[in-house]
Amino acid sequence: MTVNPAGAVATASPSPPNPPPPRRRTGPPDVHTAPCGLALRLPTDPAVVGRARRTAAGALRCWGVPDTAADDIVLMVDELVTNAIEHAGGPVWLRLWLRRGCCVICQVGDGCHETPQPRPGDPDAESGRGLLLVAALADALGTRVTTTGKVTWFRRRVRDDRIPAPRAASPHPFIGVDS
Repeated sequence: MTVNPAGAVATASPSPPNPPPPRRRTGPPDVHTAPCGLALRLPTDPAVVGRARRTAAGALRCWGVPDTAADDIVLMVDELVTNAIEHAGGPVWLRLWLRRGCCVICQVGDGCHETPQPRPGDPDAESGRGLLLVAALADALGTRVTTTGKVTWFRRRVRDDRIPAPRAASPHPFIGVDS
């Protein structure tokens, strides 16, 4: 029974039973994880580079990747995501997975169709060495152009057992490339 402000009494019909609460995702809508895989959509905002780094570090820790390899991989993720946000247009995404328990593969996609080129070496420059750094730390590195932009990827061994042989002729395609 309810009483309205005018003093009239009304009876209310019983309310329907409460429906079950809606199912909620356990993470942000732009992060998708699997037991040994991660996919992350990123806005083109330099502030999200730290988020990509933290998310990658957390996944690597969950997969049991040794700290020394994980630190190198997080640094390479940082470099590729930063390059995609600073130099490319369109949506940026990151995929990271542990393959066969012994190597990590990372892909960073963006909306630009131009392949990344290392800058000429200037010892006083504050930037421009990211691709050379990734090439030095990765077992394999490459870029492929897609219909929506490009994907820059690297592979890094994290354990010594069951590592597949590199498919590319050169494990470091950016070293020695004239710009």
